[in-house]
Amino acid sequence: MSTTAEPDEVLDDGNVAEDSAAVESLAEVAEQTDSDEESLVAGHRFLFFQAMPAWLVSTLVHVLILLILGLVSIADPIKIVNVLTASSGGEEGPEIEELSIEEFDPGEMQESEEVSEEVEVTDPVEMVEPVAMEVPMVDVAAVPLDMSDFAANMAPAAATLQSMSAMSMQPMGSRSSEMKEKLLRKYGGTDSSEAAVTESLKWFSRHQIKSGPTAGAWTFQHELVCRGACGNGCTKPGRAKQLNAATSLALLPFMGAGQTHLKGEFRDVVMGGLRFLSQNGKAGKEQGMPFIDYRGGGNMYDHGLAAITLCEAYAMTGDPDLAGPAQGALNFIALAQCRDGGWRYTVRDSSGGDTSVVGWQVMALKSGHMGHMIIPPNVIQGSTLFLDRVSSDSGSIYGYQTPSTKVRPATTAVGLLCRMYTGWDKSHPGIQKGIQHLAKTGVKKPDLYYNYYAAQVLRHAGGEEWDKFNTELRDWLVETQDQSRGAKGSWYFNNAPHMSEAGRLCLTSFATMILEVYYRHMPLYAEAAAEEEFPL
Repeated sequence: MSTTAEPDEVLDDGNVAEDSAAVESLAEVAEQTDSDEESLVAGHRFLFFQAMPAWLVSTLVHVLILLILGLVSIADPIKIVNVLTASSGGEEGPEIEELSIEEFDPGEMQESEEVSEEVEVTDPVEMVEPVAMEVPMVDVAAVPLDMSDFAANMAPAAATLQSMSAMSMQPMGSRSSEMKEKLLRKYGGTDSSEAAVTESLKWFSRHQIKSGPTAGAWTFQHELVCRGACGNGCTKPGRAKQLNAATSLALLPFMGAGQTHLKGEFRDVVMGGLRFLSQNGKAGKEQGMPFIDYRGGGNMYDHGLAAITLCEAYAMTGDPDLAGPAQGALNFIALAQCRDGGWRYTVRDSSGGDTSVVGWQVMALKSGHMGHMIIPPNVIQGSTLFLDRVSSDSGSIYGYQTPSTKVRPATTAVGLLCRMYTGWDKSHPGIQKGIQHLAKTGVKKPDLYYNYYAAQVLRHAGGEEWDKFNTELRDWLVETQDQSRGAKGSWYFNNAPHMSEAGRLCLTSFATMILEVYYRHMPLYAEAAAEEEFPL
């Protein structure tokens, strides 16, 4: 999402062919062997073999097999690309592995060439008659990518993705009906909080654009869709063009509640949103790597949100139509990384990364990881170098672009969540001290950006700190949900630090996702007594 202030203040290989050739060579050798044996049978009626003892026949057969295998081993070795994988869990949810971190030389991070080579876009989206309201337009184009585009450059891709349909795994299994209920009760959700989530989803469904070239999308100018039934749209004209960001922020609460385009009460709504979002990216290629840019009128905030949405949708459903857009979005994140390992508003921003933008990209990488997408390890390694650079107090405090001598609540919460995702366990001094910092800060009303990140950190940590924080935040959100006609099910605070200007849709998304924190993701740190029930 577009912003220029700091986040304390804002929302703010080609060896697959070689492998194939080796397999074909083996098949040709086997075929020729079969042909030779048939000729031998026809010419000599097996006299030779009949005269031989059984042990000699067996020896010859085994020698022949070894010769064939020898031909395979002579072939060039297959280069293995290190990718992240997630293992499947039991019936009650998946195991969530931490993103793999390996030692690497910071000097290996080099600034790559600017994204320049564009892929010709074909097969335009079918247009329908526009509605009377004027919704700002962005480029809408179909994305002509399939996973074969990626296989040529990253050998494990096709095998990893194609195997998903055969795996009995659920990367987002915490969102199933049964698991949702268990996690809701265990981590402090209530019937009232769930009722508030349901009303919010109804509000979002009423504010989806139903026709025209932007059908299926949402806009921060939501009052144009409901024709003024509720107000408090975005106050900055530039936000009206950020359809990808608005659509992502609307879709994430649906998926957090377990709704997909394949099942659920709101599947048609989710289908429309995903269709628009997946087609509204700008496809290109850099250094042989295809990518899709979803900034769409905004910046890397917008792209990070779209990447999270597409990766979650793919991880939840395994729909092959989402594989290309999701992987393309992740590729763009890798290409856009700054030299210091972070991300900022533009591609390889010369000013380096900032913790706020980094948070959205790391969450997208984590979602892609859970969906078995390809994530170059150096991208994760780079992000940890950035976090090292902006941290202080044993890794418990995080600044915006530089270390901070005092606790900055929003960036500290973002940094701690990224550390949890990238491998720090609950006993790490930085995590332990960071939890105390957040617990001391407590709930900040109505700073939903900070509350959103702090709720995730404290929920994963659990304990008394989470119980206290959750009770106050949960009950306050339930009480402040709008019940008036038209706006029923939404939230708006005119004094939310620099989020109010994004409008009611943005604030409603953050509030809803906070109330879904109990089950949006499986707990990263489970108590020993709950390890079987909540496998990690």
